[in-house]
Amino acid sequence: MDRAHTKEACMENAAAAQPADRGDQMQDQLRTLVRTHHVSLLAQIDKLGQMIAGLDAADPACAEAVAETEGLCHQIKGAGGSIGFADISHAATILDDQLKSLVALGGTVTAGHIEPAIALFDDLQRIARDTTPESSTLYNADLSRR
Repeated sequence: MDRAHTKEACMENAAAAQPADRGDQMQDQLRTLVRTHHVSLLAQIDKLGQMIAGLDAADPACAEAVAETEGLCHQIKGAGGSIGFADISHAATILDDQLKSLVALGGTVTAGHIEPAIALFDDLQRIARDTTPESSTLYNADLSRR
């Protein structure tokens, strides 16, 4: 091989290797994002649990508290789905629907209305406890260009 072909071959090899390195770098960044988001998602779910536990039908501000609780649940639903935690998102969707029905009741929320939300939160919390960053569909996503 002459010198021009050798140089060309080296440049082609370097160019071919670069996307794999870039893909690996992007995968590492995505995994870091998933790990960070997982911790944040679990913290939001803990806060949601505190909010649900604090719902008191006898409190005149209960309707407002339910609306705030539904808002956080809605955020969890979207955030879980967008970062690859479909099970969390699904459980949060069911709870969100229940909380929306309570919001629609306005000031007529009773303890009997709140009980199903507590049970649905328990399901969400159990599902969340069983997740790890690696259980996100994005954690091992194929970022290579084909």
